Amino acid sequence: MRLRHTLLTLGIAAVTGTLLFVAGCNKSDRDEDLETLSARDYALAHHLFDDAFRQVHKYAMGDTLLNDTSINQQKLDICLNRRYTFLSDTVAVFPMYLQLNYADKGELCNDSAQRFGIIRADFTGKYLNKGTVISITFEGYRKDIYDVSGTVTVVNGGINNDGRRFYTFTVSDGLVTSNNVNIDVDGTFTYVWVSGSSTDVDFEDDVFEVTEGFMSGRNSRGSSFTNEITTAYTSDLTCPHFTSGRSYMEVQNLIPRTLNYGEIGVCDNIVVSRRNNTYLDVEIPIMQP
Repeated sequence: MRLRHTLLTLGIAAVTGTLLFVAGCNKSDRDEDLETLSARDYALAHHLFDDAFRQVHKYAMGDTLLNDTSINQQKLDICLNRRYTFLSDTVAVFPMYLQLNYADKGELCNDSAQRFGIIRADFTGKYLNKGTVISITFEGYRKDIYDVSGTVTVVNGGINNDGRRFYTFTVSDGLVTSNNVNIDVDGTFTYVWVSGSSTDVDFEDDVFEVTEGFMSGRNSRGSSFTNEITTAYTSDLTCPHFTSGRSYMEVQNLIPRTLNYGEIGVCDNIVVSRRNNTYLDVEIPIMQP
């Protein structure tokens, strides 16, 4: 009887020890969470859709049919094969669309990126008019090695209480693919035009603040994530990436983290991911064919 009791006690202790060991391992694995794929995939996707908007913005600002005729025509980028505005070449009859055709030459653009295929933007009215809706779609479009599809809907909201023009910016069914890259995203943001709007000749000095933004999606391994802007991003057209701003990210089965694009004035392709007191530099990949 005493032997049976001893064996039972040992068995319980062994099971308890095993459970504690497993629990300890799980806690340790969670504490050692160094996953950065979601941060990279989110930042890459937002960069690509932001970049498409920038291209449309520059040429819409410099097109005499889509904008005021007093604004100088924007010079074509060296990599741009041709540009069309329809339905008329002389009179602004809306709806119209702007077609940016980068063809398949793979020539470096002015910003040292390579673009292929077509960005098409349908306009319901003049670009600067309140209420104008711009629907941006892609036809075989690629930036560097990343194929991009989906729809970006931009709505001119007019002038805000600070006297600045703003747009709502919505990504629907966004998809970014490449080798070992498959990113699905949907998101909505507010773009506030904070600088450069008074200079008609040089559209490269335009600066937007991206606020009230939320994006959800799946990373290249199929894990879901959400990302919400907590401090406005700076989208400065002199730099291909966001130059400042912070956001809060949740990733499936992992501890929440924050993303930090750094300080204004520093142009790089790094976003810092922070989980508790662990900081990791995440490189937004720039890869040309």
